[in-house]
Amino acid sequence: MTRDTRRAANVAAASVVVFAVLWLLTTQVSAIRALSPMSDDPWDAVATYAAIFLPFIAGPTWVRSLRHRLPQLPTVTARRIRWGASVAAAIVVVASTTDIVAIATIGWPPGAGAAGVLVTVLAAVAAATSAVAIALLARTTTTASAAAAEQTLDPEPDIVDDALSLATDVAGAVGLRRPVERLASWIETFLDRSAASPRRHRIIFGVVLALGAAVAFDVWHAIREGPWAAPWVPLLFGTLIGSAILAAYLGTLKPLRLLRPPR
Repeated sequence: MTRDTRRAANVAAASVVVFAVLWLLTTQVSAIRALSPMSDDPWDAVATYAAIFLPFIAGPTWVRSLRHRLPQLPTVTARRIRWGASVAAAIVVVASTTDIVAIATIGWPPGAGAAGVLVTVLAAVAAATSAVAIALLARTTTTASAAAAEQTLDPEPDIVDDALSLATDVAGAVGLRRPVERLASWIETFLDRSAASPRRHRIIFGVVLALGAAVAFDVWHAIREGPWAAPWVPLLFGTLIGSAILAAYLGTLKPLRLLRPPR
C-alpha cells in the first residue's frame, strides 16, 4: 500500500509541476500571454483559481510525503497523502483540459510558432499525467480500504510539525542541524504556548491570511498593470481572491491537517 501510494502521489506531483510551468508561461510571460488563447475569461479564471487552490493542496501533500519516508506509512498519513494528491490531480486535469479546449476552439494566432507548440504540449502532458495519477490513486484507495491494519500517529503531527522536522533533517545533511533544531523548537514552543498562536485561532488565521493575500494581489496588480480604473475594481478583485484563499484554507485545514490544536 505504501509503495503504491507513493507512486501515485509522485505522478500527481509531476502533473502539478507541469501545470505550474504551463501557468507561468501563459500568465507571467508577456510575450506568450499576448498570443495565448487562454488569456481571457473564462479560461483565465480557471487557471487563476487552480493556481490559488493548488499550493494549499499540493504543497502540504508534498511536505508530508517527503517527511514520512518509513517503509510503511501510517494509515492516517497515507490517507491524507492520497486525499491531497487526488484533489491536486483533479484540479490539474480540469485546468489543463480547459486550456486544451481554449486552444482547440480559439486557436493560436499566426506567428505563435514554437511558443504555441510548447504550451499545447505542456497542456496535453499535464492533462494526461493528472489523468494517470487519478487512475492510480483510485486503485490505491480501493486497495487501502481493504487493508486490515490501522496504523496511526499519536499525536498526529500537522503540516508545520512535518515541515520543521523535514527542515531539520535537511539541515543535518549539510551540518546545520543544531541551529535549525533550535529555531524549530522555538517555533513549536510559540505555536503551542503563545496566546497569539495560529493553532489557537485557526479560523481567524485563515481570515487574516485571506485578507493579506487580497491586499497583496491588489498592490501587485497595480504595480504590474498600472493604477486601477476605479476604486471598486480592486475591492471586487480582492474580494474574489480573498474568498478563494479562505475557501482553499478552510477546505484543506482538517483533511490535510494544516494546523492541529496546541498541545
